[in-house]
Amino acid sequence: MIQVLNRGLDILEYCSKRPEKEHSLSDIADHLGLNHATCANILKTLVYRKYIEQMGYKKGYRLGRMAYYVTGNISFRGNLVDLAKPVMGELCDLLNETVILAVYNMQSNQRIILHVEYCDHELQVRSSKEKSAYDTSTGRLIMAYLPEDDLQVVVRQKGLPTPFIWKEASASFDDLNREMAKIREKGIAYQTAASHIIGVAVPIFNKERVIASLGIYVPKIRFVGDLKSLIIDQLTHAAKKLSLS
Repeated sequence: MIQVLNRGLDILEYCSKRPEKEHSLSDIADHLGLNHATCANILKTLVYRKYIEQMGYKKGYRLGRMAYYVTGNISFRGNLVDLAKPVMGELCDLLNETVILAVYNMQSNQRIILHVEYCDHELQVRSSKEKSAYDTSTGRLIMAYLPEDDLQVVVRQKGLPTPFIWKEASASFDDLNREMAKIREKGIAYQTAASHIIGVAVPIFNKERVIASLGIYVPKIRFVGDLKSLIIDQLTHAAKKLSLS
């Protein structure tokens, strides 16, 4: 075993568990049991090779673009957010509803928000940046496009959703897999929260790979009639604009 290579991979795996968080040198070294100087030297190499990104002088670290490039996810985070902001802004202006761009962390089974455009309704939706993917339409949407083997890994590690969160998918893996198939077939995911908020989400593709989801959260009372149809049509159109063929 090549020790320095093993330590470098440990650092990448640690940062990948929370890819949007800035991890300090101390956090990384202490968690992995590494000498701080040794950890700093490995990080310096990973930063140089762009597998890790340092956020500034004496600032924290997070996954860099090459970590996503080698998995085919080249549009992740910065580039995707820059591309999505004007599209999301137009969508928010048109619908006057909250629009979010989200990705999925398989290790934690969380939906992570990259960017939000808020509407100006007095009654509007606010969502936490990180939340169980089972409990969000954007998270369910991305999970639906996971290979079945990966979905099985998630269930083994994190369990099934509770009936309170997602009753139709809570009894068995087969039930969950069946619900995922329905989402793929329709190309859209819905979720109604106990607070009477409806989440609607559609996929953003990089070729055949789903790299993110675009979603709208709207109070149930407004998700009816012509506005409901307009939301679905415009959300789908916006996601297609952001997808790479």
